[in-house]
Amino acid sequence: MVRRLGTVLLLCGVALVTTGAAPEEERAMLDAFDEALTAMAYAAAGLTVFSIVWAGFLLMADGAEERGGGRARSAVFLSVAGLALVLSAKGVSALLRAGVLPFFN
Repeated sequence: MVRRLGTVLLLCGVALVTTGAAPEEERAMLDAFDEALTAMAYAAAGLTVFSIVWAGFLLMADGAEERGGGRARSAVFLSVAGLALVLSAKGVSALLRAGVLPFFN
């Protein structure tokens, strides 16, 4: 689902850049893109909290002394990295809306 949404948003952005839409259409597209990224950021934050709790259960199940909590440590790292990726996309969207990163026609 997330991949499809990302693909649709990427294709809409590419279509907007290549067609040279009017400024009000660009603003509407950027607003819709920003709203989708906001929803994705909320979902990613919730999933990150869930995965960190899950990593705590993994750590308790595996035992911290046996393998140093390898599975739990990687679960926390990957969840935080995923959250950082989603938030960086939100940052790029904010830069586009502010006009810092212009569209190239």
